[in-house]
Amino acid sequence: MSARERFFNKVQHNNNRDSSGIKSADAEVRAFSSRMDELAQQISMWFAGSGIEVTLSTRHLHDLSAVGYSLNSGICRYDITAIRLQNGDRSVRVLPEQLWNGTETGIVTLHVDVPGIRQVFYLSMAPETGWFIRRDYQNAKENAIMTEDRFFDAVDRLA
Repeated sequence: MSARERFFNKVQHNNNRDSSGIKSADAEVRAFSSRMDELAQQISMWFAGSGIEVTLSTRHLHDLSAVGYSLNSGICRYDITAIRLQNGDRSVRVLPEQLWNGTETGIVTLHVDVPGIRQVFYLSMAPETGWFIRRDYQNAKENAIMTEDRFFDAVDRLA
């Protein structure tokens, strides 16, 4: 291999390595957004015809967990779906918070607000599909796969 070929191979290798974090972060943001859309559809289906008001909105997230990947790329600023469930004076808010937090990806808070009581649960993206869920006082090691039953247990006070 000539010096010229080695030089351009090295350039190509370094360019791939330097931009891989940005491409990875961009792909993670897209996956997070897509999963939130899927979760919104699932929750909408679960509550269809129930009398519980389901409101989907767009949250303009300024995600400091992604800042290190490039301020110029815009990865740290993105729009993502948020969900609100309302039953009279009782509500549940499902709010995307940030892309990364330690070992967790796609961090979402689930706030249950009823008169005199506030509960918080944390969701994070499970590998492949679905979500993990845990209570606010539990650490990430205690994550459980969020099933329909676990979701309805978490929002039980909405009834």
